[in-house]
Amino acid sequence: PLSTSALDTLLAVCRRHNQRNNITGMLLYRDGDFLQILEGEEDAVKETYSRIVTDPRHRGIILLDESPI
Repeated sequence: PLSTSALDTLLAVCRRHNQRNNITGMLLYRDGDFLQILEGEEDAVKETYSRIVTDPRHRGIILLDESPI
């Protein structure tokens, strides 16, 4: 589980990265688990997702859908 301070720091980093790459979406956190939706240009979203899945802090990643909307 993450503290409020750690979540605030994570959110600030995510916002900077996403703004730089023109990505929007949603990040939910509950009891140590995250649910994330990424929206943007396909290449930018794929690069971001690739960075997430190769980050050793993340475990049990499940890709639910990657359909264009």
